[in-house]
Order: sequence, then structure tokens, then C-alpha cells
Amino acid sequence: MHKNRVLWVATFVLAIGIAGCSGKEAKKAEEEGANSVPVTVEKVGIAEVRTVLTYGADLAPSASIRLLSLITDTILSYPWQSGDEIAKGQIVAVMKTDGIKQGLAQIDAQVTALDVQIANLKSELARARDLQGKGVATQQAVDGLSAQYEATVAQRQALLAGRRQLAVNAGHAVVKAPVDGVLSSKAYEPGDIATPQLPLGTLLVTDPLKMELKLVEKDISMVKVGQSVELRLDAYPDRTFVGTVSRVFPYVEAATRTNTVEVTLPNPRGEDGLRLMKPGMYGVAMLEVGSRENVAVAPESALLLDNKLLAVQKEGENLRRAFVVDADGVAHERTVKLGSRQGSRWEILEGLTEGETIIVRGHHGLTDGDKVRVVEDTAGKDKKSQATVGANAGTGSAPDGAAPAPAAE
Repeated sequence: MHKNRVLWVATFVLAIGIAGCSGKEAKKAEEEGANSVPVTVEKVGIAEVRTVLTYGADLAPSASIRLLSLITDTILSYPWQSGDEIAKGQIVAVMKTDGIKQGLAQIDAQVTALDVQIANLKSELARARDLQGKGVATQQAVDGLSAQYEATVAQRQALLAGRRQLAVNAGHAVVKAPVDGVLSSKAYEPGDIATPQLPLGTLLVTDPLKMELKLVEKDISMVKVGQSVELRLDAYPDRTFVGTVSRVFPYVEAATRTNTVEVTLPNPRGEDGLRLMKPGMYGVAMLEVGSRENVAVAPESALLLDNKLLAVQKEGENLRRAFVVDADGVAHERTVKLGSRQGSRWEILEGLTEGETIIVRGHHGLTDGDKVRVVEDTAGKDKKSQATVGANAGTGSAPDGAAPAPAAE
């Protein structure tokens, strides 16, 4: 009985000791949790990355044709307005031709009179030569008649040449569209006197359109004629248009050190029947020039700007700070060298590797070695994803590519 009582007392004391130790450990863990920084983390992923050059430029008509009246006269008909579509072969304007018709009539009358005069001179010249053979007429008389005859014939030929030109001008009284296009800059109305010095208007060819990209020297070798180009416009944020590199200029502009690349873009019609793209719209062209697999990528929210790194980074470098969390919940600061940006993620060149856990929220006040507490894990697990990386921002701002979405487990 005594032994049982001693055993019970010993057991009770041991239980109290264990409970005391557990309480201390729980209190210690609670204190450590209170002193740790709550953070959100994600794992460094990998992606198949397309290298894309992005350049901004204005859309332009593939051709701008000035519509000229080659005669100076009054406009009888000009029914079009700026913005109207005109088909090839349609009559744009008709000029008055009364003056031309009067000129043709005058020439015809003069030619008729000359024909009579020529016939008479021809008869006189034949008679003079006959008389010269009989010794009655002199050579001087014959030469005089011959010269007069030739001069009259030449005068007739000159009149006929003038008549042909007037007939051509009469044909120019009707101005037709040489191509399909949209009328721009209409300069006259019916009743105005058109002159060859001022165009009736300009015909813009809007299908296809073109845009000229100004490539920096390091990108020139990556672009070839026939290469596909994707285009995005602010007017159609959910739509991508596709064009083709139609020309690479054979020289670099000395002032800007850029090479002009011309892109041709088919211009489809919308539901209202009008062309979707308009000359003058600003667009961002994207040219895929290569792809790489198994590239480490990290969300932009994990990468912190640092003035010290900005001060020491070399030209062309992009350095950031990031924090990696180890298995013990300790944050370790890393210097990360970035490659190309794509959407909300960046290509990682140095400093992070696939599968490492990085802090994406709660790290702005951290220092190396701080204890952290993970409150949310948005990591996409270490699965492979696809991404589009813009290799160059070009001459204009470009929309970011879609961020690589982690594959489902």
C-alpha cells in the first residue's frame, strides 16, 4: 500500500513537470510566432520563354495618291466627301470641257482651210515645174512655191498635234480613282476652278496598312522579310492583328542609329462594314525572334528595387533584391539579376533557382536573417509553364505578355 502511494505521488510530480515543460515550450513558440514577420510566399518557377521584340509605331496607309486635274477648268461634278471609300475605276470628278471643245472646233476649221491652201499650192508648184521645164519659169519661182507648200504642210501638222493634245485633255476632264481607297483632304467643290498645281484630294489605300518600326542596331539581325508580326491596338485591347515584315531598309539612319523595318498589315472590316484599323492609330508590334526552355521566372512582387544596387549595376543590367525562406522560417536576402520582363514576371538570370521559396508580400521591411511566418503560400508548385518575354521595349511602350500560369498538379 505504501509503495503504491509513493508510485502515485511520483507519477503526479512527473506529470506536473511535463505539463510545466509543455507550457514553457508553447509560450516560447507563441513568443517566437509573435516576433516573426507574417509573409506570403511563392516558389520560383520555370517557363518556356519566347523572346519577343516590341516596338511602337503609328499605322499609315500603304499608299497615298494625289488626285490631280491635269486641266484648268471649272469642276462640274465632285460628289465625294473626305472619308468616303472610292473603288478603283469610279469617277471622282468631272471638269467642264467647253473650252476644249471650242478649241477643237477652231483647229478643225483651220485644218480645213489649210487643206484647201495646200491643194492649191500643190497645183501651182506642179505647174511651175512644168513651165520650168519649158524654160518659162525660173528656179527661184519654183523654190519659192516649194517652200511655201512645205511650210503650209508643217503648219497643218502642228495644228493636228495640238488637236491631239486637246483631245487628250478632254479625256482628263474625267478623273477616276486609280485604286481602291479612302478620300482625304478634299480641296474643291463643284463650281471651283481646278488647277494641276493643287490636287483635288488624296486617296489613301487602307487595305493593307503599313507601319514603320525603328529597330535599334542590336535587333537588326534578328528580323527578316516575311517574318510574322503581331499587332495590338489600344482601340481593340482584346484583339491581335497579324502582319508581315515586307521590307528591311538597307541602311541605318545615322542620326538615330536605327534601321527602318516596314510591316504590311491586312485590314479586315468590322460588322459595320468599315475597316477596323485606321491610319494614324498607334500600335505595338511584337516580333518573335526565338524561344528558350526551362527558364527560371519569378513574380515581380518578389523583386525589390534597391538604390544601392541601382548605383552599382552596369549598363544593360537589371539588379533587384529578393528574400528566400528556408525550412526553419528564416529569410535570406539575395541579389538577383533579371533578364526580360513578361507580364507580372521576370526572367531570372542569376540569384534564384527553380523551386526556391521566395517572399512576395510582407518583405519590404525585412533584413537578412529575420524570422518569418508563412501565412499564405501562392506557389504554383514547381511545374513548367509557358511565358512570353519581351526582349526589347523598342521605341514605344508595349503591353506586357501574359504571365506564365503554373500547371495544375
